[in-house]
Amino acid sequence: MTVAVKPKSGPENLKSTAADQGRYKLARLLAFAFCAADALVETKPNGEVVYSSGAMHHIFGRSQESLKGELFDSLPAKEDRAVLGALLGQVAKGDRFQDVPIKVSRPNLGDIVVSLSGYQVPDLSNHCFFTARAVVAGRDVANGGERDSATGLLTADGFGDSVTTHVNDAAAGGDKGELTFLGLTGMSELAGRLDGDEHQSLLRRLGILLKAASLGGDMAAQLGDDRFGFLHNPDLDIAGLEGQITEFARDADPKGVGVSVTANSVGIEAMDFDSQDVAQALVYTIQQVSCAGGNISNVLSENIGEKIGETVGKIARIKSVIDGADFDIAFQAIVSLKNRKPHHFEALLRFDNSPVKMNPFQFVCFAEDTGLISDLDIAVCRKVISRIISASKRGNVIPVAVNISGHSIGSTEFVKELQELLAENPKVHGSILFEITETARIYDLEKANNAIRALRADGFHVCLDDFGSGEAAFEYLRELEVDFVKIDGKYVKDAATSDKDKAFLVAMSGLCRDLGIATIAEFIEDETTLEFLKECGVAYGQGYLFHKPDVAADLTGSIDAAKNMKRKGAKESWG
Repeated sequence: MTVAVKPKSGPENLKSTAADQGRYKLARLLAFAFCAADALVETKPNGEVVYSSGAMHHIFGRSQESLKGELFDSLPAKEDRAVLGALLGQVAKGDRFQDVPIKVSRPNLGDIVVSLSGYQVPDLSNHCFFTARAVVAGRDVANGGERDSATGLLTADGFGDSVTTHVNDAAAGGDKGELTFLGLTGMSELAGRLDGDEHQSLLRRLGILLKAASLGGDMAAQLGDDRFGFLHNPDLDIAGLEGQITEFARDADPKGVGVSVTANSVGIEAMDFDSQDVAQALVYTIQQVSCAGGNISNVLSENIGEKIGETVGKIARIKSVIDGADFDIAFQAIVSLKNRKPHHFEALLRFDNSPVKMNPFQFVCFAEDTGLISDLDIAVCRKVISRIISASKRGNVIPVAVNISGHSIGSTEFVKELQELLAENPKVHGSILFEITETARIYDLEKANNAIRALRADGFHVCLDDFGSGEAAFEYLRELEVDFVKIDGKYVKDAATSDKDKAFLVAMSGLCRDLGIATIAEFIEDETTLEFLKECGVAYGQGYLFHKPDVAADLTGSIDAAKNMKRKGAKESWG
């Protein structure tokens, strides 16, 4: 007996009907959606649900049939309905959002947080499509970037990275958008009038609202307790957003006062500059808004566009100085406190003959804030290596310490470039070491320590600069494997007149000694300080008592100790 087999429908079977092919395409699209989500919802532009599929009961506590005809923004918990309404409005205008957390009220099942994404399809009568997936407890639904735990928004650093990526994409033909900073005057006072849960709820709602208003649903940041920033489409109703924030802050306030909202916006499309310079200027501006003290409304009262334009010009000048190595290096001796003989020099930036109108500290800080510090650090290393090689033709060189920013030591690209530079100049081995500065905080200590280990494995010594000045100093000492610690000059000055500060200095010196780390003290300007530091157990010192920074310093110095260092090898001679 012959059994007829019905052909499978699908594109591989050319005899399948048009209806079969349509069903196959629909199934494939549903499979595509469910690979990234638990449920799919289709709505009219006004938010009325016309179709749903997937784990509807688990996500929404409702069946597909009962959802049809409902307004989609009626599904969230009460506190998130306004947020979803704002998201629907954005999608209806053609914007896309992704991975925005929304709390859903499920009948008889309790609330659940879902990650919601949405997009409008113009070819389908402008219907809007939303995917939802349950959020795993304890996991951030958004991808990438450092985040504030309360709001879920990016931090200043994470936002800077996102803005840089966006500007570069825009330069390649993407949408440029607009950057807006928001200041919430009275936010700290409002926090004091709320209990912990109420404050957390307020911050979460604020975070969701700003995400919803931002490009892609995740281009917003918390820059401080009372300040925020986000990238968005130029046609966003900023006044309406201010009104929403004002309303729910007032509703949350037991006194009904709330906050006063100040906004300052700048269009990226109006910046007719090199895209990389614009990105760096925006990152710098973000950092300035984040770190600026005082009343946030005063901070945002300035013309942000003009400030960014000025910053772009300054970046161009700084790049020119770095690329042309248009700076000098002064050398200051670090000596043994036992015999006052030079142990090594520190290389210090100087701009006496440079067109830049900034002191070295300002220059370095600006370079760190604009992402130019790794270029500067490499340029300084090249110039110091050149001086060492030149001096070595006259005799044995006293080693030189070069400053490296905390930003640079945490950069894989910088470390690779530095290692290549050192490999190209084997004659400087034993004549150069590195000081890790604390002007910029090191966030990834494991990554930084791996870089330090690699340098030390190649025979280069590493010093932790300005120890004690930053809040993370002892964390650095615990996590970073260094050869030297340079005690911040403030401790040296204060310890001479304060028993408490002297106790701190003695304790720091003893701790380092127990760890096998040599100590260096700054700002030694008189004999009294010298004797005091020797009593405290400090091994090396730096200051005007011994040597002032000198651009024309002789790096050979005809010092017997230096010759001994070269003969003995690095580890024995640096203890």
